[in-house]
Amino acid sequence: MGHEADLTALTLGVCGAVLAVYSYWILSSIPFTALGIGMMIVAASIFTTYREAPYSDAVAAILEAYTENLARILEEFNAPSKVTYVKGNKVVIPLTNPPPKLEEVAYDRLISGSRGNYALILATPKLDLEPGDPEAVLTHVLVDSLGLCDNVRVVTTGDQIIVELVKPREPKSSARFSEVLGPVAAHVASSLLAEALDKPLRLEEWKREGKNVTVTLRVVEDAGER
Repeated sequence: MGHEADLTALTLGVCGAVLAVYSYWILSSIPFTALGIGMMIVAASIFTTYREAPYSDAVAAILEAYTENLARILEEFNAPSKVTYVKGNKVVIPLTNPPPKLEEVAYDRLISGSRGNYALILATPKLDLEPGDPEAVLTHVLVDSLGLCDNVRVVTTGDQIIVELVKPREPKSSARFSEVLGPVAAHVASSLLAEALDKPLRLEEWKREGKNVTVTLRVVEDAGER
């Protein structure tokens, strides 16, 4: 919960207190007095709500192990960047230049391709998603469930999708992991978007802007595209 929630709670609390006192002593109105007390209770509930996801420590420990294992694999195969996230909670990491076409990839294999063009196929975190607006989906998972950032903004322009992660919290990850897949929050966001949109998404770039991280993805419209 951020500054906006604190301000809302404070406003509710003050207004509730004023309404309760005025209604009881001046108006002698029990219903309005009860309403004021109710507003104060809601304000107290907001103030005592967890500031971060209640399982953030456990999530961080699991993600650290996950990123370390992936980083070892990426290092072993000397994997480059320009990865593609696909539906089914998979990420396609090219091992050759040019990489294999997506239609040539067998997603149940660790390494797949043909005619000398190969890619590494790795699983990404699988999460149950409710259908909805991509920004709402990312907010629900990254902010409310995992506590990986404070807020998410998604802007779509043509085949390009830009995701802004506000103040991401990053479990420890190697430079190799970040170089290929981006920060952990960006990696999870890219995988979730590919699943939610049911479209392959290529990670074009990511960059830090102050305390935020901006991720640029591009929709791969043709399954035969490299």
